[in-house]
Amino acid sequence: MPEDLPTPPPRADLDLGPLRADLAAAGYTVDGVVERLGDVAARALARDQAVPARRVLADGDDPVGVLLRLFTLGDEVSRAQAEAALPSTGVAAAESLGLLRVVDGGVRACVDLQPHAVADDLGESAWWVCADLGEVAQQGGVLPTDHVLGVGAASTTLVEATVPALSGMRCLDVGAGSGVQSLHLARTGASVVATDLSERACAFARFTAALNDVDVDVRPGSLLAPVAGERFDRVVANLPFVVTPRRPDVPTYTYRDAGLDGDDVVRRMLREAPLHLAEGGLAQFLGNWEDRAGEGWRARLRGWAEQSQHDVATASGGADVLDVWVVQRELADPALYAEAWIADGGRPDPAEAARWYRAWLEDFDARGVEAVGFGVVTLRRRAADPSTPPLLRLDEEHASVPGAWRDVLAAGLAGHDALGRAGAHRDRSALLAARPVVAAGVVERRELDPGAADLRTVHLVDTRRRGRVVEASAALAGLVGACDGELTVGQLAAALADLLEEPAGPLVDRLLPAVEDLVREGLLELPQPGTAG
Repeated sequence: MPEDLPTPPPRADLDLGPLRADLAAAGYTVDGVVERLGDVAARALARDQAVPARRVLADGDDPVGVLLRLFTLGDEVSRAQAEAALPSTGVAAAESLGLLRVVDGGVRACVDLQPHAVADDLGESAWWVCADLGEVAQQGGVLPTDHVLGVGAASTTLVEATVPALSGMRCLDVGAGSGVQSLHLARTGASVVATDLSERACAFARFTAALNDVDVDVRPGSLLAPVAGERFDRVVANLPFVVTPRRPDVPTYTYRDAGLDGDDVVRRMLREAPLHLAEGGLAQFLGNWEDRAGEGWRARLRGWAEQSQHDVATASGGADVLDVWVVQRELADPALYAEAWIADGGRPDPAEAARWYRAWLEDFDARGVEAVGFGVVTLRRRAADPSTPPLLRLDEEHASVPGAWRDVLAAGLAGHDALGRAGAHRDRSALLAARPVVAAGVVERRELDPGAADLRTVHLVDTRRRGRVVEASAALAGLVGACDGELTVGQLAAALADLLEEPAGPLVDRLLPAVEDLVREGLLELPQPGTAG
């Protein structure tokens, strides 16, 4: 990092309209950047490899190229090039905002300013996110410990998992960083409060919100402390969840380290977030948790979850319950975990990196940590209902997930509720009276050996969400194929028993658990009374 790089974050108290207009007029968008760089250089830049981009951009004067060289690559451009790329703002005003600095012979950026966009079933949205200069622009060495991260893999994962807020909802972004989650929460007209322990991060979050003309109430403070006594319909948190040795010779980065022992930040969030949820509210956050000798990750999180469920029931006098769903996406051994996070902080001196590596392994050994998991935690607070007990799911899903996780999670919560309405949580046989319908996007795939007339296997595939594949017996496939909301499961099972010439009782015993699982996962839906055809 250049020695004279200024440290103050950008200012959100000045007029950002000219800057917004300049970025839009330049075509400084996600698509505009890819078009300017080409696919190969754009993909390389996403991996923090700048050589292809620098070869493509060279010393060009086009606005997108100049903005990329400034705000992504951290390169120096001429004052004339900067003035031409930001004609309404001007270099002097950009310098006052804390975006640029004039150096001998040219202009350099003080911040990272990246286009960010999403296109999904809510429509298309495009923004700019402001953060500290990334590793490419820092050009070696380790990052400052107060570094504010831009759009990273974790923030994207959380976006994909977050069930969208509805207009009028009150939302909370915990550990806001540069403000990425706040932008997504505000898409539908929800009001947003954001918190971060780092005053520097709060300044970047305010700037990102102001640049995009989004109203966000940014408050400094640790986790949920700034919103004591308040409740929200949505809480999302890209937590500083990294398990880091608590030793003075190992650096802690505010964007990833909570300053707590082990995985305690996840335990705290699981315990405290539900107390800030309104009835029907959801909290979703990412986390790392330890898998210890004698206490696997499931046992560890189950204990935390059950205590949190008890806390909600006690605090509400039994009026509310808490649903908890944890999906572990990755599991890393201690060495792999240490390597990943040592590299995340930049390019430390090899001897220094070796000391950190040893510290990480010693820290894990002290607690008997055999692996570290990563995943998504979803919490829902709702009114108590005797027919629908609190959900507690601890799943593993390490495969690549096509599509948005939020659809998977929303479907699973809806399936849990549907089983409750049908009375199936108390008595699975209640499903015999249900009239299920096949969810949109679920298809049947059949496999045969070459030249054979008989089916080898039948699979039900959810093409909308995670591409879940369920191997189905001929009877289950036949039942699902006839699920149009007209006939009950009992009627369908009786017809199948006649068709297959087998006793109805054993067939029902085999079918009901499979039907329950398909409802739980959202492949079959149980319309509420009055909605079926």
